[in-house]
Amino acid sequence: MVEWYLSDPAAILPREPAIEIRAATERDYPAIARIQQASPEAAQWPVGDYSGFRILLATLPAERGRIPVGFCAWRQSTPDEAELLNLAVDPASRRRGVASALLTALADTALGTVFLEVAEPNLAAVTLYEHHGWVRNGVRKAYYDRGKINAIVMQKRP
Repeated sequence: MVEWYLSDPAAILPREPAIEIRAATERDYPAIARIQQASPEAAQWPVGDYSGFRILLATLPAERGRIPVGFCAWRQSTPDEAELLNLAVDPASRRRGVASALLTALADTALGTVFLEVAEPNLAAVTLYEHHGWVRNGVRKAYYDRGKINAIVMQKRP
């Protein structure tokens, strides 16, 4: 009997389609609105409010071109500090690395320490951020939902 081992078992597993991250434009606002509306745990902003911020858009291959599946809005507050304002991924595209790709692109783009607030009950988001090296920095009491939900303040240093 001959035994053999595959040096890279992942080589035979189906791979996820390539996620591409790019800067969003106003032309992408309808897709951002769709993703945001499908993600009730994300902040629900009027789409026009994003015009003063930077937005990274995640896309996946589709039958015709690429389809937006996630975004993050952020701003460079000072030369050495930035803030992640909102992040959402279409529910149909979750658990495929989209949020991780957005966080990696943000870390590559933003300068200095990046801060965020996340709703305390949103354990999936807290876990994701911690997995990417974010640490808890404090709590904003009664920050969300008209004073009903605390926000965890987190930061990631370069």
